[in-house]
Amino acid sequence: MVVSDDDVHKNETVEFTYWLYYMTVYYVLKIICVINAFLNVQQYKRQEQQTISTTTSTLVGMNVMGQLIDKAKRAIVMRTVNNEKLQQEQTSQEKTQHQSSQSNVRKPILPIRIQELDAKIENRPTIVDEKSPAVLKYRTPHFRATATVKFPPLDEGEHWKIGWIQSCTRMDFFNSYGDCGYSSWEFPQLMSGQNPMISDSDGRNYPFYGSKSEVIEIQGPCIDYTTLKVVMNDNFYPHITWDIPTSNERLSRLTSVKRHQSFYTWLVAMNARNGSILVLKTISWQMNLEINIDLTKPQGSRAILVSDPIPVQPEILKQNIRIPTCVLYPPNANSAQILVWHPGCHLGETSKRPEIVVPPRCMLVLLQNPFYANHIRHKTHTSIQNKLNGGSSSSSSSSSSSSSSPSPSSSPSSPSDSRMNNNNTSQSVTIKPYSRLIFPQTTATSLSSCSIAPGNRCYNGMKHILNNHAKLAQGVMVR
Repeated sequence: MVVSDDDVHKNETVEFTYWLYYMTVYYVLKIICVINAFLNVQQYKRQEQQTISTTTSTLVGMNVMGQLIDKAKRAIVMRTVNNEKLQQEQTSQEKTQHQSSQSNVRKPILPIRIQELDAKIENRPTIVDEKSPAVLKYRTPHFRATATVKFPPLDEGEHWKIGWIQSCTRMDFFNSYGDCGYSSWEFPQLMSGQNPMISDSDGRNYPFYGSKSEVIEIQGPCIDYTTLKVVMNDNFYPHITWDIPTSNERLSRLTSVKRHQSFYTWLVAMNARNGSILVLKTISWQMNLEINIDLTKPQGSRAILVSDPIPVQPEILKQNIRIPTCVLYPPNANSAQILVWHPGCHLGETSKRPEIVVPPRCMLVLLQNPFYANHIRHKTHTSIQNKLNGGSSSSSSSSSSSSSSPSPSSSPSSPSDSRMNNNNTSQSVTIKPYSRLIFPQTTATSLSSCSIAPGNRCYNGMKHILNNHAKLAQGVMVR
């Protein structure tokens, strides 16, 4: 039997194919076995790690359902503990809030009733007086405010004050002396923009305008409403020298007087125990004045009032104005005012070398205000300075001051001194006197360059004021 070469070649090809198939299957099965063995080893290691990480209280053979039940129990216990803690915290917070509310507000405050409120300026022109050969005087009409208040019942230990607080929001007070220059009375806090207002208190009973009919105190217990009446009045009565303020002569050089001042007056109720202030009403008023002097005419007929003789009446605001903190504390207007001389300037011009002729009673006003750092301090004679600071502008002291040696400079209007308090006003509570704090007299050697001169009428910080006036603390509340 003859076998051809083609048949031999086919047989070899078939055998090679079978061999290749068997080898492929063999290696595939071997790889599968290796992978299976590797996976078994990894699973065994994972089970060992899980067994080690379980707590001692958990059995090694615990099934999956047992583990789920144990976790659920622990979650319930933790949730219960957290809820109890939250409830305890909420209860403690509610107790604290309740206790604080009880301590702050023992009982709701009944409304304070304003039975009567009246504010007006006398409907008459300013009176000009040229009788003195040294000074020109004028007296403006009086601003008067009256309020009748019914105060609610009070418990034992409660202490309130009802009265008037006033602040000056603007002052333009210029005395022109022709080509020689002009003088101006200024409040440094307002000129520099340091404060928007300045207290117009009498300086003895901060923050109230006065200490007599301007404020009244009421103390508990009071079982019924109490009727209280508070009255205040204000006007200007200054003396202005005919000659320039830096001269010792008696020449007549005064050519005009211009004055514009505006005020806020508040009717307030102050809790004397914690210092909180409740604004009941706000009054806005102003005083405008302009006088021209013709020096060619004889004395007695030189001055003429060119401003409107009928004053602008006050306005009782519908919405109250908040009292700034600067109004509640010193210095007051009379302690802060200064007289500045602008030589060789007409009104509206700025002098290159302005001079402070009359310094403030409270020197801290200048020491703490860089606005006047370049002003020259004029060496005013001690007796003259004391006379100017003594306030010859008051209606009560004008007669004595005008009869003495004339002042070389104009004296400002002192609202606190020119008040004419109504002593006929009945008060159910006796007003306690308040003492003014004056710096003790010290030797010149103990004073530093920045210290206050002895006798300077400036309060020694706020601490004394807080202690003397029911601790009007840094947390004074004005509502």
